[in-house]
Amino acid sequence: MNNKLPVNTQNKINDLNNHYIVFRINNQLYGIDIQHVIEVINFPAIEISQSTPIGVIGIFNYNGIMVNVIDLCPLLGFETVPFSVNNQLIIICSKGNCFAVNTDNIINIVQFNAKNIQPIPYSLDNSIVSDICNSDGNMINIINTDIISDIINNNSSDYNKINYRNLLPSDDKSQQILNIRAKNIEKHSEFFSFPINYNSFYQFILFTLDNDFYFLDLKYIKEFISLKHLQITKLPYTKDFIKGIINHKGEFIVVLDLNKFLNDKQTVLSDNNKLIIAEGKNFNIALLVNDIKYIKTLKNINFSDYKNYNSEYISYEFTEENRLYSILNFEKIVNDEKLYINIK
Repeated sequence: MNNKLPVNTQNKINDLNNHYIVFRINNQLYGIDIQHVIEVINFPAIEISQSTPIGVIGIFNYNGIMVNVIDLCPLLGFETVPFSVNNQLIIICSKGNCFAVNTDNIINIVQFNAKNIQPIPYSLDNSIVSDICNSDGNMINIINTDIISDIINNNSSDYNKINYRNLLPSDDKSQQILNIRAKNIEKHSEFFSFPINYNSFYQFILFTLDNDFYFLDLKYIKEFISLKHLQITKLPYTKDFIKGIINHKGEFIVVLDLNKFLNDKQTVLSDNNKLIIAEGKNFNIALLVNDIKYIKTLKNINFSDYKNYNSEYISYEFTEENRLYSILNFEKIVNDEKLYINIK
């Protein structure tokens, strides 16, 4: 008898509305609804503005528009600490405004269970924290980006009293890094244009396999995890592109070596590799990749111009600044019979 059993079973479909990007500021965790996020970039050189509302550090040129950079610390009641080249900015569109929120670092993109999100148990005027989420024992403050947008538009007399010039990296090496980033960001992408029309853009995770760049539609993604401190147990009777199985939050999930599956190149496991926990109709799967570049937004792309006929697992390909990008056909991958175990 020939029975085909999926490597894991779970009937659950991702809801994009439940996805949040989680980041750290002053050792506290915060989350922003992914629907408002355009991209994550490394901290560039910025121009310090005068007479700006509280929390506005300055501006920089982002794809041809001037974007405000927001310091959440004074808005959260914390003292602002010096910035570094390791800081990351989350580019956000909310209430017609495009702005960048400064973070110490991005932690993850996670799908929260709605029942774990609760309103904050106190009331403050213009509080940028709207809710609190308990995620795996961690308390995550949910940021209301609409309030930040209102602050940017605020014409009150409450201006910044923080000297941000003294908090920016000032050594020559850091200045050089920040200036190079700023110059690249001015024209670094034609993936999207402004103003944003939420009915016509596509949110993806950009990741690498060796030196190749791939996009995966965000709607399939549950979260990211690192291989560090994670044990993969090899499964018998499986193909060589099945690395094994992991126990993640009490759930057994099969690890697919995506580079081996797509390109017949075996991935050597290291602590630097990442797993993308992706969710199909019938089961979850962990995609083993080299690195994750986080969110990219594709807008007004005529996908029919980029259709790829060389691989059934690649929906489209296009080039940007002499680099080839491939968009994965996740449905083809997750429904491939090769991912099923034959039991005789």
